[in-house]
Amino acid sequence: MKISKVIGYGLSSPVKGGHTYYGYQSDVKNIGIVEVHTECGEVGFGETYAGVYCAELIEPTVQYLESYLIGSDVSNVDILNNIPYIGRSGLVKCISSGIDIALHDILSKIQGIPLYEYLGGNNDIPEYASNGSAVFTPEQIEQDVKMVLDKGYTAYKMRIGLQDKDIDLKRLQIARSCLGSNTLMVDAIMGTNPTKWDFKTALQWVDKLQMFNTFWLEEPFIPTDAHAYARLRDKSNISIAGGEALNQLLEFNLYKDVHAVDIIQPDVTNSGGIRDCAAIVNIFGKQNTAMHVWGSQVAINANKHFAKAFDVSYLEVPMMELEINDEIQSDNIGIGIHITDKVKSKYKLNTKKNFKI
Repeated sequence: MKISKVIGYGLSSPVKGGHTYYGYQSDVKNIGIVEVHTECGEVGFGETYAGVYCAELIEPTVQYLESYLIGSDVSNVDILNNIPYIGRSGLVKCISSGIDIALHDILSKIQGIPLYEYLGGNNDIPEYASNGSAVFTPEQIEQDVKMVLDKGYTAYKMRIGLQDKDIDLKRLQIARSCLGSNTLMVDAIMGTNPTKWDFKTALQWVDKLQMFNTFWLEEPFIPTDAHAYARLRDKSNISIAGGEALNQLLEFNLYKDVHAVDIIQPDVTNSGGIRDCAAIVNIFGKQNTAMHVWGSQVAINANKHFAKAFDVSYLEVPMMELEINDEIQSDNIGIGIHITDKVKSKYKLNTKKNFKI
């Protein structure tokens, strides 16, 4: 089956509940979608993490990449990695991750089965509720934890590092109190936080987080400082996690070689799609892999199908619920997504809503 057309576009969706999260300009979030069309009329959908940060670049980048794909068989999923210099990393890699998801969506649709079944697995994966924005007050953290517990989650991730240390400690205290014996993960968001931790600060936070029985500390440094991760991991009594910002196998191999993290967090919408994420699980082991998700229902579904197929340790489920999610779900074939022209028109992209620090 040959590829006849590839299109990419951004969409903007209001967030349910009206919260304005850290880094967002309002209660609206941008997402990036890729469609692959075949000569037989089959359409595959994927998402690229680039939609959060630079949604307006998706359409022209996909237009460029389309020239490599037109006329190719849908099973030729590795073709974009062979573009010299730019194919294996950066924005092109991030956007081609969405293309790879769409291709795998088609491959499983052809067989009339869910993507996880096409990939050869059907495992029950523990999910954790991801919210606790860095700007939430202690009172909002309390409401947040109670909400996720009411939804049936037994693991919760919150963000720290933006507010005063004493306030963050109060937020953590409340979260732990409300969670009881349930699991607490903490994200320092140093990939986007303009005030970076030095090594001493990170080590002090590791000591503090032990008091709250923290399961992991995520992204304590900028993602490029793999050696700082490794030093902290060597001295930490809690697990160190990271990897959502990595998107080429060279970076993941470096993290593995220096023992940068206990838990690697790839995202199929950024880390090379289905094929490269399979390689990442092979490198780190399924028990050390937790899928990152911070997108729309497309990203949630794609990562969930991957997680079920490869039996990873955790799947992130963002509590930043988007209105558009209610309108783009369909069935359990492929990744279970269809986006109509009506939805595209209703949630037309507003580039002024891109994430900004």
